[in-house]
Amino acid sequence: MAAHGAAAGGWYPNEHPVEMGIRTGTTPSGAEYRIMPDKSATVAKDGVIWVVSCKIDPINDDKNCGTHDVFERVVVSFGTTDRPTEICLPGHDFPGRTAFLRVDKNKAVETREDGCFGGGLIAQMLKGKKLVSRIVVWPYDRFDDDTTDLLVLKDALELVKYVRSL
Repeated sequence: MAAHGAAAGGWYPNEHPVEMGIRTGTTPSGAEYRIMPDKSATVAKDGVIWVVSCKIDPINDDKNCGTHDVFERVVVSFGTTDRPTEICLPGHDFPGRTAFLRVDKNKAVETREDGCFGGGLIAQMLKGKKLVSRIVVWPYDRFDDDTTDLLVLKDALELVKYVRSL
């Protein structure tokens, strides 16, 4: 299933095989992508890297997909859908505490205790440049702030949809 007017089997027309089933190309925004034989993928530009992966549920064969920054500070989960359903901060693990997300100078939003927030923040993230996360790490009960670059987030979200279709 080709996307974006790409040649059969490719995500974009400039895609080409490299070796051992690895496919590479460039998105219209100039980001370089790489799709691996196991259907995991990366998209990168100016040192910013996002990783895409899909896992098959061994019980019901559902394909659960998502993307995260290369440091795994922010995870955007699609679950079994073609749209982001949840944004999570994997390092947040202090029981009874919540984490926070803030895109650029917008108002910060509070996560649930599990460090996740619904997918509604995606529109703001797509318009933004940076996402600041504030987590609480067990057992220290102190804040840990990080900044994640959103430069290739749009490409990563589109790549998730493409990889899901494979």
